[in-house]
Amino acid sequence: MNYQTLLQFRQQGLQRLMKHRFSWLIGVATLPFLGVLTAVAVAPGAAQQAPLEVREVSQSLALPALPGGESDGSRYWREERIQRGDTIARVLNRLGVGSDEANRFIHTAPVSRDVLKLRAGATLSVQINDQGELFGLRFLNDDENGEKVLVVIEKQGDQWQASAEPPRTEVIQAVRSVEIRTSLSGALAQAGVPVEVRTQLGEIFSDQLDTTRLQPGDRVNLVYETLLYKGSPIANGNVLAAEVQSGGKTWQAFYFAHDSESGAYYDAAGQSLRKGFSNQPVSNARISSGFGMRFHPVLRSLRMHEGIDYAAGSGTPIMATSDGVIDTIASQSGYGNVVIIKHNAKLSTLYAHMSRFEPKLTRGSKVSAGQVIGYVGSTGRSTGPHLHMEVRVNGQAVDPSTNALPVPGLSTQQRLAFRQQSVKLAANLKLLREIPVSVAQLE
Repeated sequence: MNYQTLLQFRQQGLQRLMKHRFSWLIGVATLPFLGVLTAVAVAPGAAQQAPLEVREVSQSLALPALPGGESDGSRYWREERIQRGDTIARVLNRLGVGSDEANRFIHTAPVSRDVLKLRAGATLSVQINDQGELFGLRFLNDDENGEKVLVVIEKQGDQWQASAEPPRTEVIQAVRSVEIRTSLSGALAQAGVPVEVRTQLGEIFSDQLDTTRLQPGDRVNLVYETLLYKGSPIANGNVLAAEVQSGGKTWQAFYFAHDSESGAYYDAAGQSLRKGFSNQPVSNARISSGFGMRFHPVLRSLRMHEGIDYAAGSGTPIMATSDGVIDTIASQSGYGNVVIIKHNAKLSTLYAHMSRFEPKLTRGSKVSAGQVIGYVGSTGRSTGPHLHMEVRVNGQAVDPSTNALPVPGLSTQQRLAFRQQSVKLAANLKLLREIPVSVAQLE
């Protein structure tokens, strides 16, 4: 939707509906800027009409000829959405797979029965031929850590082979504009803002204001990344821009990536919003893997990486980033040798995969910023020597590069790039402010 269309929408549709004193909830998704605009109107105090019955109807249709590159000889792919109560055999039959062929697959597939118990609403893709012979299946599933993986089951000769791989996702920019009626958390939830994005919002402005104290009438505008698989959201990325309007004041934040693995939030002038810790955990080490969704090299799945990894040689000293007390110093299955330091009632840091701990340190030991607490290793679930570090606020993992570690100043070249990027995001925030959004949390 372009700006002219949006203007017409506002001038015609909204002006007519606003005469009825409706409360509005507007959600905007996908960029360039307004790809989808939805509005929900509720008449306060008015009698509620009978709910609209929505039914899903499935009907078999003749398949069109597939374009070049979509078929393999007489083989072709079909997709089916899983309905409540469906079994894998029933879905395969519905897709044209013969009963005998479906039963042979179910009894010989190299995956557990639990994997084949698809949830309602999921989509199953199968490769078959005109005779109903089955050659392959693909579907999204959750691994043992609750992360999304694409399960691929293919026929190689007379044998079935299974694998899990990261789904090919599309990254889009979603936006939300929320006006508060009672509480920020309720308003954001009602507006469909994901939990991860709500958490990021408080962290971004934590040195400027306490977002939990926002009052009725205050407003929040957001631009954030969403990962789509075949058009459906499966994960969320960084908040790219955020704006809080409260008590006649406005706070803005813009994300800028320093490299492929780290970034930070700055105001419109390019000044960092966070002071951060005084020390890096490893001297002169590069970040090899950042915070966020990634393909885990050991688990072979797309999962949330809740910290950052530093590339460093085995035995490199690891230092406390700030003063604190050691809360945990132990060996754990995934983290290997791990140290957790509690810095205050809310903030803690975690250092994992150590080869060994610094001698004489125990649970309850006080440590100072820059003090050596251990040495880089590859213990636990790891592919090689590195430091995995996490920052937790109230037990929730947050991005260390944007919320705790020292934030580098922008170079001249970076300032130019930041300016070009932030101007576009600021224009989107401005357009959000101009949309006549009313309260997002309907009572």
